[in-house]
Amino acid sequence: MSQRLYLIETRAKKDYVCPSCHARIPRGARHFRHDPFPAGAFIRGEATTHWCYDCIMSSDPGPKDLTSGRLRVPAVQVKPSSTTQTLGTSLLDVQLELPLMNPLRIELIGIGRLLSEQLRDDISLIYSLSPDELEELICDRLFAMGLEPRRTGAVNRKDGGIDIVFWPRISSFPFLGAAQVKHHRSPQTKEGPSAVREFAGIIASRPINAGVLVTNTSFSPDAEWFAREHAKLIRLRDFNDIRRWLFNDFGDEAEWREMPESIELCPGVTIKIR
Repeated sequence: MSQRLYLIETRAKKDYVCPSCHARIPRGARHFRHDPFPAGAFIRGEATTHWCYDCIMSSDPGPKDLTSGRLRVPAVQVKPSSTTQTLGTSLLDVQLELPLMNPLRIELIGIGRLLSEQLRDDISLIYSLSPDELEELICDRLFAMGLEPRRTGAVNRKDGGIDIVFWPRISSFPFLGAAQVKHHRSPQTKEGPSAVREFAGIIASRPINAGVLVTNTSFSPDAEWFAREHAKLIRLRDFNDIRRWLFNDFGDEAEWREMPESIELCPGVTIKIR
């Protein structure tokens, strides 16, 4: 079997040493972190490794994954007699704590895809996600809908009230959408109307054609009323919607709940929608 490194781009919490070039990674610097699976950490003693930004970016990585903003790195071939690894056309000298007898494959993947797979088995884990992980999950589900999502940044970075922007990958009628993700630890916490009012004001001042306010819990009745009566461009999606999305159920009748059955164009002229 080939070994994989799941590299997440992040900021160093303290000083590290890159296993490739042995350079110091100072605290706060951008770098790539590999977290081994629990079984690998417990049974084989695998440890978290930290790779410097320059080594990975100079190794001819593929294009960014638009779902997560991460890079996809080609497979790495390792010679058993040497710690020199060929990555694309570049060389990485990597010190390995354990002997490696098989080719090492380094692949950066979106964490949203992994979260989707885990949550399908146990949806209650959604309350233990971090705000960052919940945004990654929503990005993954928007991508599965045929949209191109792009996070505006980490949850602790200034974003103007918009967490994700998205647009159709293939469409004759392009549009620009925005999403705000509300994270809660307790399923009893309901999102109130203030979040809807604020989000409505945010997208009204920008060239946004549609807005989605997502929470991993639910919305209060007055929040739903305000969205229905005063924020026509906003769609509210809650825990039940996320659960459907995990199983790629995007065409359920619940997804069409904001769509009217008919509209009156002028007195006496009514068009049936559905």
